[in-house]
Amino acid sequence: MRAGFTWKAAALALALAGAARAQVAAPAPLPTALASDPGQSRVVAYIYETIPITREELGEYLIARFGTERLDLLVNKRIIEIECRKAGVEVTQAEIDEKLNNDLTGLNVDRKTFVDQVLARYKKTLYEWREDVLRPQILLAKLVRSRVKVTDEDLRKAHDAYYGEKVECRLIMWQKGEEKAAMSAYGKIRDSDEEFTRAARGQKSPSLASAAGRIRPIGRNTTGNDELEKAAFALQAGEVSALIGTPEGIVCVKCDKRIPADTTVSVESVREKLSKEVFEKKVNAEIPVVFAEMRKRANPRLLMGGTTADDIGQQVKQLLEETGEVKPAKPARGDIVPAGAKAPAR
Repeated sequence: MRAGFTWKAAALALALAGAARAQVAAPAPLPTALASDPGQSRVVAYIYETIPITREELGEYLIARFGTERLDLLVNKRIIEIECRKAGVEVTQAEIDEKLNNDLTGLNVDRKTFVDQVLARYKKTLYEWREDVLRPQILLAKLVRSRVKVTDEDLRKAHDAYYGEKVECRLIMWQKGEEKAAMSAYGKIRDSDEEFTRAARGQKSPSLASAAGRIRPIGRNTTGNDELEKAAFALQAGEVSALIGTPEGIVCVKCDKRIPADTTVSVESVREKLSKEVFEKKVNAEIPVVFAEMRKRANPRLLMGGTTADDIGQQVKQLLEETGEVKPAKPARGDIVPAGAKAPAR
């Protein structure tokens, strides 16, 4: 990374350079006096033949417009790079390419659609995604791998999640701040399947509404919410749970049927597959812990005012989950998704 020059400046400078090449002919050779002046190496453009526009001017122009909102992102990137360099951890362009391709496969979307429909929605470029999301993710994942161990209890829970008993159900979610609406509607939806279906189809989540609230069957250790799982497994067919608080809002669940466990698959028969999956899941869970330690050691002091950068990954996740424009082919355990999502391969 070039000191004193933000990632946004780099991205926009590349874009401006590309546009210029596409629209104008190659410039005439510089005057001999200018070409021989070492100071001209910082020049990015000329106007009126001899008046230079420097990298410093471009940088100050972009900092004034984008600096405060991007400073925290730049600080975080530098912290990660410095800590990983100390540990001898590096990432190659080939590894970033592999990560990008794997992510696109998991989202069941091609690169063009991802760029045009997802990144463009938030005015992000593929360069930004690769450098500001994928590169730090890979660096941190490499750094924490030595701290992660998979236990027999981890494998038991993973096996139960995939092959244990499940509850086939429908779900209605009210967003935060809609607690009164949830309590007002609860009596009707609890006592009438017709009212439950109507409310499920009218809820604000487009993906849940389009499926009339039907979600992938809930298994144990699958949602990341013990209270939700406990409530679901307490139900018999036709019963409706009480209102349940979740980080996303208030939900209630209606059980359509109980699905017995698949007793034909033992833990040993899928140990290798489950071990790999559990390991990666624990790595992802450890990353924010390690980064918090890094940031505490770095003790950053931001001298420019303004808000911090948005989390690009969270923006993309929100778009995928809430708009329904692009749906993952293999939803991660812990997500509430419409029924019909592809189950994990055995």
